[in-house]
Amino acid sequence: MYSCVQRSLMIVVCLALVGCEKQPASGDSDRGGNSNVPSSGKGPVENIDADERKAAAKLKPARDPVLDEIYAFRLEVRKAYNNRGFDQLEQMAADLRKKKEVFDNGSWKIVQFYHAFECLDEEPESMWKLHDEIHRAWIEAKPASITANVSYADFLMDYAWYARGSGFADTVTKEGWRLFAQRLEAANAVLKKGRSLAEKDPYWALVSLVVARGEDWDKKDIDALVEEATTTEPTFWEYDVERATSLLPRWHGEPGDWEQYAEQAAARPNGLGDETYARVILELDGYHENIFRESKASWPKTKAGLRKIREKYPRSISLLSGCALLGGLAQDREFAKEMFDALGDNYLPEIWENPERFAHVKHWAETGKW
Repeated sequence: MYSCVQRSLMIVVCLALVGCEKQPASGDSDRGGNSNVPSSGKGPVENIDADERKAAAKLKPARDPVLDEIYAFRLEVRKAYNNRGFDQLEQMAADLRKKKEVFDNGSWKIVQFYHAFECLDEEPESMWKLHDEIHRAWIEAKPASITANVSYADFLMDYAWYARGSGFADTVTKEGWRLFAQRLEAANAVLKKGRSLAEKDPYWALVSLVVARGEDWDKKDIDALVEEATTTEPTFWEYDVERATSLLPRWHGEPGDWEQYAEQAAARPNGLGDETYARVILELDGYHENIFRESKASWPKTKAGLRKIREKYPRSISLLSGCALLGGLAQDREFAKEMFDALGDNYLPEIWENPERFAHVKHWAETGKW
């Protein structure tokens, strides 16, 4: 499911002991997840003229200071994991659960804590087995730890998608399906154990929702889990992103289902309102060439949410880039120009895919020439 917002969170932090952080798969196997900016679409940008090519040639990749802070945080967590510093990890997670802090792009720090343990799909099987061994050692050392159990369930879920592969369903081997089901079942067993523990963790429900999508749980069971999770943590917007993802037609929904859900999530009392709606659009755009043409997504509601996000997180270049890109997709030139005026020449390759696209959409926002 990964959008360009998500791709902006995919810088690989390579660590010698246990490999690198996992980058998302493509195709209908996406496990979903967490990040903060939209996809640039997959179709070519037409009518890129000579001036735009010249402007593109002058662009240099920029960095998002907020993402740099996230990478530094994840590196610190990963080092503790590599060194099997379980006491340190336990204390870090406990503090994050208590404080409920987010980074300056709205990403919950507890989410980024767990993402620090991820492994690349490109890693050999031996590396995945090493991860498995470290997680088992953590649980052995801390059997009553919600952190150790949630972390292991998250690993098993990732391991399931790794076995399945990144292709569409008809490309998955018989063995891939077997391991996929087996590992999701194992993840679910660990989650059930975690549910019985005294301490609770908001990431538990997010992992459970992704497992539910993979195992195709009954709708009423998923809805009950969403209701429980969002009642406990009404501003944890990743629950809504995952539930909307599971309602895509490629998964377990019908046309219009995810859009209806996004409307309902935005109307939830004590939630984030239109920001939640915009978060869903930012993430699910990656499934579309143009989400506003190909779905019932509301641009006015998206725009209202994006303005809230910009007001709350002005330091995030990735979110600003996402706003500019969505403004272009919606053909709202005034909004797009406002975003580009703030963005300047801060070109993020992970958002725009290539400098020509950035230059083209920016030029259109300034001149109206598409």
